Amino acid sequence: MGSRRSQTSRTREKTKRVEALMRSLVSLIRKDLKGYFDQPTGYIFLVIFTSVVSYFYFRSALPVGEASLRALFEIMPWWLALFVAASTMRLVAEEQRDGTLEILLTQPIRGWNVLAAKFMVGLIFVGAGITLTIGIPLALLTAGDLDGGAIVAQYLGTFLLTASFVAIGLFTSSLTRNQIVSFILALAIIMVLMVASLQQVTIALPSAAAVLVQDLSPRTHFAGIARGVLDLRDVLYFLALISTFLSASYLMIRGKSVSHRSPRYRNLQLGVGGLVVISLLVGWFGRSIEGRWDLTEGKLYTLSTASEELLTGLDDIVTIKLFASQEPPVQIAPLVREVNHFLDDLAATSNGKVRIVRRFPDQDEEVELEARQNFIPPRQFNIESQGELRLTRGFLGVGMTYANRKEILPFIESLDGIEYRFLSNIYRMTQKQPKTISFVFGHGEKRRDAALQTFRDQLERHHRVEEIQYRGEAFLDLATVDVLVIPGPTERMSGVLQDFIDEFLADGGKALFLIDPVTVDQSRLRGDANEFSLADYLSQYGVIARSDVVFDVASNATVTFTSQFGQVSLPYPYWVRVPTAESKISGGVTSAVFPWASSMEVGGPTGNTIDVEVTPLLKTLPSAALDVDFRDLTVQSSRVLEVSDQEKGERLLAVAISGTRCAPLKPKCEKDPEKSFRMIVATDSDWITESMVGQVPEHPTLAVNWIDWLTQDDSLATIRSKGASIRQLVFDSNTHRSLVQYSNIIGVPALIIMLGLLRYFMRRNVTRKVYTREG
Repeated sequence: MGSRRSQTSRTREKTKRVEALMRSLVSLIRKDLKGYFDQPTGYIFLVIFTSVVSYFYFRSALPVGEASLRALFEIMPWWLALFVAASTMRLVAEEQRDGTLEILLTQPIRGWNVLAAKFMVGLIFVGAGITLTIGIPLALLTAGDLDGGAIVAQYLGTFLLTASFVAIGLFTSSLTRNQIVSFILALAIIMVLMVASLQQVTIALPSAAAVLVQDLSPRTHFAGIARGVLDLRDVLYFLALISTFLSASYLMIRGKSVSHRSPRYRNLQLGVGGLVVISLLVGWFGRSIEGRWDLTEGKLYTLSTASEELLTGLDDIVTIKLFASQEPPVQIAPLVREVNHFLDDLAATSNGKVRIVRRFPDQDEEVELEARQNFIPPRQFNIESQGELRLTRGFLGVGMTYANRKEILPFIESLDGIEYRFLSNIYRMTQKQPKTISFVFGHGEKRRDAALQTFRDQLERHHRVEEIQYRGEAFLDLATVDVLVIPGPTERMSGVLQDFIDEFLADGGKALFLIDPVTVDQSRLRGDANEFSLADYLSQYGVIARSDVVFDVASNATVTFTSQFGQVSLPYPYWVRVPTAESKISGGVTSAVFPWASSMEVGGPTGNTIDVEVTPLLKTLPSAALDVDFRDLTVQSSRVLEVSDQEKGERLLAVAISGTRCAPLKPKCEKDPEKSFRMIVATDSDWITESMVGQVPEHPTLAVNWIDWLTQDDSLATIRSKGASIRQLVFDSNTHRSLVQYSNIIGVPALIIMLGLLRYFMRRNVTRKVYTREG
């Protein structure tokens, strides 16, 4: 009975001690937070930080027009270094200068309690500044579709980075009584760690040492999280960095109240030293620990379901040989590490169908000879050593074999699109028979070897590409053709050839029609109706293409024009930026830019010989309108300047059609449901030409995805489009654009100033209040 009572009393005492510690922690936090928010200095720091970060973000993001916060988190670490160093310099230094730290430590308050309170106060204050930048994504949501998962990861990574910087600032503040000295020391330590990841610093070090130094930099680990991937290795690094500097800070603070000659202080030194060593080991060697969370909406950095299905469905083993330097040059060392991680994921996902072999050409002459025989040469890199510039070599190539087929990636330049590059080669090796893509020419169409070179190159990765010219022969055999491409005819196509195309479709053929109801003289920016565009031919399938030009003053591309003052870049309404209306056929590409496109409508097919199902592919925003005269297609066209709201609306620019039809050359009409045709019709052919591809690089991806749907090879569309599409910012007007920009550059700082003034007047009223004794 007595033992129960004593146990209960001990539990109550522990509870009371915990409550007392929590009360003291809260009291310390409130006291230090008042030091920030009861003085103008804190508000000045917040105003400068939010306005400067917003200004530099919008200066770099708005010209690009991408709905992403990557530009924000590229500059954030550098401004945080200044902000945190300035914000934390007073945490302990001021207490030491005023002599209140010794008073605190003589109270019944544990040293770690003081340390935790100081750390949390610094984190709360800097975190408030970071939280105020959330106004940027909130404002951008009115102009574009942001990747919410990536933003969550980016802000989580920013708070981890901030916590590590605050720990450094707290440590330097504990070293001195002078706040300026604390600021300089904190900024110096943070900047040394930050610049350690720059190639200009590590280029003079041996490869192994350079990789180790890069792994010590918070910038290296933050870069991974800024992509939208929360990696356990990065999280452990930041936790190790925080614990390292907090441990050192605890030693400095606790040393104020403990004799440096006492055994207690030596034990404290040993304990803190051991914790620092453990933290450093975790930070340095934690990269071997697996575990990551891809928070991006499209799982951009995780193997897609289509990849898993392709790999697990292989009939034989795919052998992937990675030829990489065992001690790579510092320029490619991080890339080598990430490629190895990707290959491990590839092998783990394949259920034993993918075998990874790693070879090191820089360590063995026979392996180097093998690499060269596989057309994997080394790259040259500059290395600065002892003040001299010398050359070194680095390998990072891949050879893949499947049965008796082989594919080569001579050098992996970056991680962008790496999943598609590997899976497309595997897919090509495992194809039994490549599809045949035939381009029709002879009627003013764009040729595949000139205007459509990039499109042709993309197709030839997986298909056999050829050209067909019909010269009026009695019969045109299209039996070996899988997809027929008609890219912008401008001259008359014979009725006989049109009948052959109809026969091809009736037999289950597939076709891509890129038509131009209006052709444009680009030197004069003047349009002419094109009576040979095949618009009349396609009307039998229920597609009505109009002779007009679509323009959109709100959603368009910026085009460079030549003026008397030189090159001028201006928004051009006749180059319409149009979103995709579905995701499967377009493969996840979210938008395209169609120059001088015409509108189309969907009606019923002619007669009873054709049954179709139509799917819209590209549909403009409601701000689009039509120019039916198209004699003046300049930026200052009167049609654009005088358009009314009643004339605006959504316009259809591309559709996908599937169905059955009767064979026109057979006497009896029979629709075979087993021979369903597919076709895509777009009212512009210029969007896939070389001049447009250079400005909108996702166009070839969209075009090849359409071809994949036509050939019914849908497996690569999802893989190809991961990360290929840029989320665009679309502003309704210049007023909307300015509101988004200046609400953050000016509006948020103004709100902080108002809160500061409100806090000031509230405190002043309290200090002026007259207190009287009751009774």
